[in-house]
Amino acid sequence: MRRRHVFYVSGFDPNGPSRYHRLYLDGARQQSALGEAGIEVGPRKRVQGDPETMAWQVRYSSHRHATAGDARVESVDTVETDYAFPRWDTIIRAYWWPGHWLQVKDLLATSWQYLVSGAFRTIYGQGWAPFVTLFAPFMLLVLMLPGALALLAAGGAVAQAWRAGTSTALPLLTLGLLVVAALVWAYWARRYWHTQWVLRSYAFVGRMGRQRVPELEARLDAMAASLVRRVQQNRDDEVLVVGHSLGTIMAASVLARALRLDPQLAQRGPALGLLTLGHCLPLLSNLPAAAGFRDELAELARCRDLCWVDFSDPLDDYAFPGIDPFEAAGIAVPRPDHPQLRSPDFAAVMAAGPHQVPHMNLHQIHQQYLWASPLPKHYDYFAMTAGPLTLAARFGAAAG
Repeated sequence: MRRRHVFYVSGFDPNGPSRYHRLYLDGARQQSALGEAGIEVGPRKRVQGDPETMAWQVRYSSHRHATAGDARVESVDTVETDYAFPRWDTIIRAYWWPGHWLQVKDLLATSWQYLVSGAFRTIYGQGWAPFVTLFAPFMLLVLMLPGALALLAAGGAVAQAWRAGTSTALPLLTLGLLVVAALVWAYWARRYWHTQWVLRSYAFVGRMGRQRVPELEARLDAMAASLVRRVQQNRDDEVLVVGHSLGTIMAASVLARALRLDPQLAQRGPALGLLTLGHCLPLLSNLPAAAGFRDELAELARCRDLCWVDFSDPLDDYAFPGIDPFEAAGIAVPRPDHPQLRSPDFAAVMAAGPHQVPHMNLHQIHQQYLWASPLPKHYDYFAMTAGPLTLAARFGAAAG
């Protein structure tokens, strides 16, 4: 293994390649300090002929020890990786509604869509944690109604007592306590659930299910064509498609479209891998109107030479850990362990000990897949995306 091409699709994040280049650079430095491998990350550059894709070079040097007679021989294995970042953040920003009323409108429309389609009930059966997190913004909105009524009642009691000339101490105390409780609840919910991001992501997937994001379809087609060109060049030992969060939906879609453009893509030479992190594919595949996406999943199910590994952690309430995306979509798979469903074991990372990381909120846990790991034997993002083993070799996933 000497050369790899990574095709990384980000989640629903309005930040562009500069943020993810910095994230990878910082994480690589931290991971290098924790292990025996040296990871060098180059500057980000625009890909020639593809203005919507940025990329940077990664050099991963790992030490290998062997004995020759009485001598101990040390060698260094070096892998060069082209890490491509195909942009769709411009589309995300177009749907990142700034106004609260637009967000509420989207929330009500999307919640109604999931409710009447039966997806609401299906997601509940697939995972309690993502169900609660997904509908946290709607529940907060519902709880705001009695809270607002209580505040109005307390405010009215204060006004009535003041006009009557009676003591306003108790009504004022009640009003003050309600205001404080509302502010604490809103602050905690926003920090714990990251509700505004959840709301926007949820609404965007609902739009995808209603086929109301035409610019995304064009962008996914362009990504697929770019992926096909890279594989057909036969320059790499591995071409690895990586998706994180909502990017897992996009990554699966891009790879399926690439396989349609070139049905022999997985036999062109480079090992073909799909790495999904914190997957949430059932969020779209459960919608009855998303037949096109289910067809794309079926395309992946039929590809016998594809190695697909998913890492989703039980602590990640934004993901669907342990849920087979094919089974969730009602698609039969011709071979076992496709995909492999694994856990990065974030509980061990946060457990007391010399490698303990600080306590993380839900959003930080969901981002942990992209960070350096103090326990690389459990999970090492940088070894998977830049190290000397292909995804199939690392996890023993034989094609076919």
